Amino acid sequence: MEAELEFDYLPWQTAPLARILDLKQRDLLPHAILLESASDQDIGALVRYLSLLLLCDQVQELDICGSCEACRMMRAGTYADFSWVTPEPDEKTKKISKNIKIEQIRKLIYEINLTSHYDRLKIAAIYPAERMSIASANALLKTLEEPGERVFLLLATHNKGRIPVTIRSRCQSMAVTLPETEQALSWLTEQGVGAEETGRYLDYAGGDPVLALNLRRQGYAALVEQFKSSFSRFLRGDLDVATLCRELLTFESSLVRRLVDMTLRAYSYQASGVDAGAQPVDGADPVSAQGLLDLHLQAQSQLRVDENNLDLQLQLEDVLISLKQILTRRIV
Repeated sequence: MEAELEFDYLPWQTAPLARILDLKQRDLLPHAILLESASDQDIGALVRYLSLLLLCDQVQELDICGSCEACRMMRAGTYADFSWVTPEPDEKTKKISKNIKIEQIRKLIYEINLTSHYDRLKIAAIYPAERMSIASANALLKTLEEPGERVFLLLATHNKGRIPVTIRSRCQSMAVTLPETEQALSWLTEQGVGAEETGRYLDYAGGDPVLALNLRRQGYAALVEQFKSSFSRFLRGDLDVATLCRELLTFESSLVRRLVDMTLRAYSYQASGVDAGAQPVDGADPVSAQGLLDLHLQAQSQLRVDENNLDLQLQLEDVLISLKQILTRRIV
């Protein structure tokens, strides 16, 4: 049984919803919008809600009625003038494809060129848009230039820089920003996160409350504390790298990647002579700073084994050995 699709938004996501709805109500809606999220967490529910917001016959501010033809059919997944494009399972491996394929974009173009079934907008949503292959992006160009009457293309992304400039230049860009700290902490409290944990997890998540909540559910704090202890032993020579990595990999690989990224970022700041808030601190070491920055970039690519088909433990060992070498040189 398939999971029911979500149509929803978070309290700090109202600004782009209100702006886009206002443009539609004033008949100023552009033919294409590129929605960029500052969070790397799934915004599929937001994209679907925005689409429904533009179709609902009885919108009240940012509230959909839930009972009109568009609302009922969209929630049932049967609204013929709405197209949803996202990476699909591979026919052979059954795994979700890394890219949105050209065949999907060609099908989308065919669908939006059909005669409309209803007297409303015809909406095509592409998410995450940065996952379009080069061929897919190129195939979409003509449609972005000449989308057809009452056709609205909604592209949503977590990384606008990975979308070809030829696509970006043909869309009006809007941002979905992270909330202010006070609002983020308040939301986390509403989700049942204790006061003693909200600030810590929000720091771990770089100010993203949805990520903070997910990290808490996955026990990220326990991983951080375990790593601090084990990494100190590794630096002293009391623990070998293979054992350290096996300990880490008892946790989800995504958490391990985030931990390594956080660790390298912290050491890079320290060696550069600043803290995370860009305030000067003692201990600047330009040579180590450059080595750490290079290692950080290397690790970001090297540890994405789901994309490069490499063994995560071996890659993790390589990164941590390199980190130890840099830190040992600093100490000496």
